[in-house]
Amino acid sequence: MHPSVTFLNFDYTYTWQRNLLHFPHEWIEMDDIKGTNLYCDDGAMQEIEKRLACRHTRGITLIGSGNYHYVSYALLKQFREPFTLVLFDHHTDMNEQTLFPLLSCGSWVLYAQKHVPTLKHVVIIGSATSQTFSHVTIFPKSNFMYAPMTIVRAIPTKHIYISIDKDVLRPQDAQTNWDQGTMSLRSLITYVDYLFRFKHVLGVDICGEDRLFGAKNEKANEMIIRACFKHMPVSSAS
Repeated sequence: MHPSVTFLNFDYTYTWQRNLLHFPHEWIEMDDIKGTNLYCDDGAMQEIEKRLACRHTRGITLIGSGNYHYVSYALLKQFREPFTLVLFDHHTDMNEQTLFPLLSCGSWVLYAQKHVPTLKHVVIIGSATSQTFSHVTIFPKSNFMYAPMTIVRAIPTKHIYISIDKDVLRPQDAQTNWDQGTMSLRSLITYVDYLFRFKHVLGVDICGEDRLFGAKNEKANEMIIRACFKHMPVSSAS
């Protein structure tokens, strides 16, 4: 990973988070692609992947609203080594799409399990459900903090990918357009720190923006980015 940020402009939410532009970054326009809000059709996904392929670095990807969380699926497809998806999310994003069998923000994890052969396991932290899924370990939302090493030990692979939807956080620390969990930002930062210390992180993405609450989300984004960057050698940037 490189200590840089890629902004994906689906919904203009990052135009209100100017402090984040102090990080080394690149900006990729996505707002002109049709068929992307909540659901993503095949043509839209092909165009998204085409634009992602033009990135100069692979660091932290900021996706925008949780409505576009399915972009994580496109980011997972690039990895060739066996890895575990570590997902911080108030939802499992493993809903079966029967009426509209399209990739969506609510089904992308299940989609990735079916179509990304190097994805070997999923660990979900902060979910509102403790439902059982195949090759998935869930740490449901709780009023107490799970021991970070308990989560690390639940990961069967050396390599991991971290995906963070800020709806896992309590409203005091972030505000999203979806119902939210109870995790504190301090707890999330602690988990991220342990994951970087004990696993090889292939990539990170963050979503869960809401234009009406940009200042609060900007602060959360900045803290998460800094927590990741401190584990990335500056010399690796390009």
